[in-house]
Parts: sequence; C-alpha cells; structure tokens
Amino acid sequence: MTETIFKKRMHRREFLIRTGWIAAGTTVLTSCSSLIPALPTTGEPRLEDGVHWIQALPDGRIRFFCPRMEMGQGASLGLAQLVAQELNVGQEKIECVTPRTDQVKPFQMTVGSQSIFNFAEPVSRGAAALRETLKRKAAEMKGVSHDQVEETADGFKVAGVFIGYEGLVSGDAEIVSPDATELPATYQPRWKSKKGAVGQRWKHHETHDIVTGRMTFSRDVVVPDMLHGGVLRPPRFGAQLKKVSADAVEDMPGVVQVVIDLERSFVGVVAETPFGLDEAVNALEAVWDVPEGMSGPEVLDVRRNKKNGHYEHTLAEDGDLGGTTQGANKVVSSVYETSFMSHAAMEPRASVVWVQNDEVSVWCGSQDPFFVQKRVAEVLNRKVEDVVVHSLRMGGGFGGKVFSAPSEEAALLSAAVGRPVKVQWTRETEFQQNYFQPKFSHALEASLDDSGKILRWRHDFVSGPIIFGMVPRQFAGIIDIFVADEGTARGALPPYSFANRRIRYSDIRTEIPTGAWRGLGAAPNAFAMESMMDEMAILADQDPLAFRLAHLDEKNHRLGVVLRRVGQLANWPAPEKEGRGLGVACAIYQKQTYVAVVAEVEIDHLNGTINATKLWCAQDSGLVINPDLVENQVLGNLTWGCSVALKEKMTFTDGVADQTNFDSYNILRHDEAPTVVIELVETEGESPSAVGESALAPTVAAIANAIYDATGNRPKRLPIDYESIFP
Repeated sequence: MTETIFKKRMHRREFLIRTGWIAAGTTVLTSCSSLIPALPTTGEPRLEDGVHWIQALPDGRIRFFCPRMEMGQGASLGLAQLVAQELNVGQEKIECVTPRTDQVKPFQMTVGSQSIFNFAEPVSRGAAALRETLKRKAAEMKGVSHDQVEETADGFKVAGVFIGYEGLVSGDAEIVSPDATELPATYQPRWKSKKGAVGQRWKHHETHDIVTGRMTFSRDVVVPDMLHGGVLRPPRFGAQLKKVSADAVEDMPGVVQVVIDLERSFVGVVAETPFGLDEAVNALEAVWDVPEGMSGPEVLDVRRNKKNGHYEHTLAEDGDLGGTTQGANKVVSSVYETSFMSHAAMEPRASVVWVQNDEVSVWCGSQDPFFVQKRVAEVLNRKVEDVVVHSLRMGGGFGGKVFSAPSEEAALLSAAVGRPVKVQWTRETEFQQNYFQPKFSHALEASLDDSGKILRWRHDFVSGPIIFGMVPRQFAGIIDIFVADEGTARGALPPYSFANRRIRYSDIRTEIPTGAWRGLGAAPNAFAMESMMDEMAILADQDPLAFRLAHLDEKNHRLGVVLRRVGQLANWPAPEKEGRGLGVACAIYQKQTYVAVVAEVEIDHLNGTINATKLWCAQDSGLVINPDLVENQVLGNLTWGCSVALKEKMTFTDGVADQTNFDSYNILRHDEAPTVVIELVETEGESPSAVGESALAPTVAAIANAIYDATGNRPKRLPIDYESIFP
C-alpha cells in the first residue's frame, strides 16, 4: 500500500480527482502482480518489419523511424545510410527520427552489437519497398509502364523528364509509406554496391547538437508544471523497508509531498525544485530489515565447484575425456579470475514521467523503451498501451540502461501528486543501484602431445547470470533451474580445433545484482582462454601467433586472415627490449566478427606502473557501411580493454558498493591511452556483422600476454597492477 503522508499546495479532493486513486484517508497505488513479469524485448525483427519505419515526405525528404536506440555507437547513422542507398538520396534528405513507443511496433532492445547485423536487411527492404512504391506512382503519373521509369538521385526520370520524390507526395500533410507487395521476390539489398551511401564516411547527424549543447538528454527535459523527486535508497542490497517517519520533512521549504510504498520498499519526496531534495530525503527516519552479512562473491569461485565436479551446463563435450596425462607430453592447469565491474557510463540516468488519467508520458534514455513501457505500466497497474515512452539519446549505456529505474520511481511519484515529476540519479546512485558485470572464475587444464599440439582441453567456469540477471528475483528461481544463460557463456567456445575437449559452466545468482555489460561474458572468457593458449604456446616452445594459427579450426579461416594481418601490422615478433613486451590474442564475436589484437606494454619500475603503450588491431566485420563508425567503435573497444585489463574493479562490503564515483572506481585516463593502429579487413561477399563490442575481448587477453612477455610472470587475475606482478 502506498500512503500519502503529507502534501502541500493541493487539496485532497483535487489530488484524488487528478490522480484517479481513492481510498479512505489514503492514496493507494496497487502493485501489479502479473504471473508473467515485464521482460526485455528480445525478438529479432522480421524482414517485412522495415516497411513500418520508412516514409516519404512532401518536401522530398525521407523520414526514417530508426528502430535502434542511440548511445554513441552510431547505429542510427549506419542504418540511415542503408536507407539512402536504396532510395538514391544524400544524407541531407534523410530525417532520422527516434520513434516514440506509440509510433512503431516493439522492436528488439539495443544490445549485443545486433543493430546492423539484425536490422540491415529489414531496413533495406523497407526503403526498397518505398522506392518501388514511388516508382509505381511515377509510372502512373506519366501513363507509362514501370520499366520505363529510370531511377536517379532524389527521384526518377521518365522520357528524360525528372520527377522528384516531392512531386509524388500530394498535399502538405500527406506522406507515402511503402507497400510491401511492390518489392520483387528477387530483391537483393543494394548494400554491396559502394557507388552510393554505403562505404562513405558520413558524419553523425547529431554531432553538431551534441558539441554545441543542443542535444536533449534525459536530464535536460523540462515539462510545464514539473516537480522534482528524490528517493530514499536502501542501505544495502536486499534491505526491506519496515516503517518510515516524515515528521522532520513536513515543514521543509519547497516540499510538496512524501510518498511511501512499504510493499515496494519505496519512499519518495516530491519538491518544487531539485535544491534541498537530498536534505529532505536524508531527513526521513526509516527502519529497514537488513540481512546480516552478504553472501555472493565467495560462491563465484571455480575451486568450490571443482571439489564436487558439478556444473549446471555443458557447452561442449567431444572426444576422449579420459585421464589428463594419457598420451600427453606436458600438462598445464591454471585458474583465471576477473572482477565485478560497473558500466561507468558518462551520463547518470534521469527520467520525467507525467501520469494522467488517459495517458502516461515518459521521457528517458533506455536501450529498450518497450521494456520501460511495460515496467511503468506494471508499477502503475495500467495497460501497456496507456504508457508512451519518448526515447532520448543516451550518454553511454553499455548494457546498463536496459532498465530505467528512474522512470518507475518518477511514475510512482507523479501518480501521487498528479503532476509531471523528474527523478535524476546521481553518480553515487549509479554505482550502488545499477546491476553489475559479474565476477568470473575459470579453471583450465590442457595437455600437449609429442608434436606440440593440444591433445586435451578442459575448461570449467562459474559466474553470475547476465541476460537473465535482469529477471525479477521472484521469477528467477524457475529460470535459473531450466535455462542456461547464454550471455555468461558468450565467447567460451574456442575458435581452435581440439580433438578432445570439455567446456562446462554454472551461472550462479548472488545477492549482488548482475546484468548486461559490454560484450557480456566475451571479455572474461577470452581472457582465460587466450591466456591459456599463450601458456600452451610457451610450454610447446612455439611462437604464440604461429601456435594459434596451427590450432585454428578450418571453418574459422577468416580469423587466420586477421591474425596474420595484425602480425604484419605489429611487425611480429618485434626485437626484444628491456621492460617491454608484446602479446597477441584473437576472438570471434557473436560467431560472426573476427578480431585479432597485438598489445605492447612497458613496465615502469621507477613509478611501479604497467602501461599499455600501443595496440594493433585487425578486424573483419563483413561489409563496412561507414568506416569512421567502425574504426571509432574499435578504438573504444581497445581503450576500454586497457581499462578492464589494468584498472576496473568493483568490490562490496556487507551489501554496499565500496566504489561510489570515479575517484574510487578507476578507469583509463586520457594520458594513459595507448597509440592505436586499426585495419578493417573486408571479406568479399559478406554481410555487415557485429562491431560495437567485438574488439574488447581479445584486447584484454593481449595485454595480459604482453605483460607475461615483458616480465615472465603470468597475470591470472583482473585487473592487473604492478604489485600483483611484482609482489
């Protein structure tokens, strides 16, 4: 039950009328306890969906309702170029719009570098269908057959006379949408042709607004009559609110209302301005039911599982899995570990919500606006179609903005006061209240035969759920029993050919909330596997790059191409230099993008630091739509890889995050960034594939392997610092 403890500037009857909630002396917001909870939007687009995203406007421009959320990865620009390619127009003719949830059907959440790979063909087909629809209109206008209409820039020619797209849209307010039946059955996307927009280095259409400060982010939204909300946070994970007193808050200037929902452990303060909100929230006197201690991180230790040999899921089990030393020349066993990590996005999230009788309006940045729509409807016990989400650009997401908790908080507060409410998270709130990348713990054992080839490969690991980490906890138990979390296992199948291999894992839910983080399990899994490959190469007395090439599975020949190329770029193996090391690693991201990285590190004994000084990367992500976008994404991955390898670590004490801001959560600084060389390798005839997170995984491992090359000490736990190498 939600109780309105006290309010200002609004009489009770006015409040009840404006909110539509009536109870004897209380304002009640009923929880929605559906048997099926709101879940992220995961379905892949159908080929025919693209016709709903494209329109021709009266002025000759093409409106593109981009079905991807923009957070810096540039997906909206790449897809807009595909639209332009099909319709023979320039960038100035494309009006790229981020749609509201009431303008388009639900589409897949923006995660996992899926935007170009999954949406390129539906978008191209939608644009092509619009081209053919307009072409038919041109033929009808001139009374000629369809094949007498010639395509040209911005329109068509009929008997040498130009007809622009604007001439085919009648009336100032009319638009033309594609007719899917216009598209021939033999249609093939035009993205493989480099004569149009594809392959061009278009600049992002939002760059000017971002640089000049005109871009509207969530915290910039202002709605008439808007109030500001602050929320009392639980003192630790798992704490439940028992009771609260707002007596000390009642006379504070500017405070409009305090709202308490014991069922949700929710307490919020609504005020006229954001100033003084923190003071008001801190003045609330709350009693919490706080669990003792904190269980969780210690169970994510593969050594605990090794004792009983039980793992929930088996990814691969091939060949003879008998005794480790049977037929083996040399054997290596190693344990590798990574830390909990934060998303650390530049923009702390915010949301404005206006709950009205006929509609609930939400302004926020989210990787899944339809998930936000469902979650807000759930907390308000409203129909999903009552909620309209206005999606805004995000200042970074990296998997951490699938939820929009401020939207749910602002919705509860707006429902109570009958006015729009903004809730703005602080950096400290982000570090404590968001979900995290879970810790990974790997045990690998491999053996060599007499020829120096890997005879057996055994890999067991434990971590937390990632994709299903975002499922509400009351439903998590069922999912954890029956469903393997593919996000935890991402990238754990090695690209190499081993006659005898076994790969198992457990995704163990802990008290610490875990969820999507850039690349999911790709970087932790590559760190363990590629470090082990390096160990085996050294044991076999072989060059690490050549050793990888010798073990590559034949079907992964594209990985061999980028491995050889990155070796050429880095002049591998470079001459030895005191305090300097080179390391190599490779990975296949999402079974479609092939990446190899060479890292150079230098050891500064005087200052006690390890520095990644140069990175070389060769990446094959299929057809490159915009080289600038791809290179920028690779650059971001390489830089973040340095940060993951050398800096980032979340720790917790009794259910509370120890790191609360960038003064305690270390990330790579500008003056620590390496020199970078990037080469994009295109395989002829391939479609576009995943880019956004692909280069992160091998970067971390390449840096670890370079540190071994420089020091002779093998890093086995992330992040790596000088003291861990030279204790």
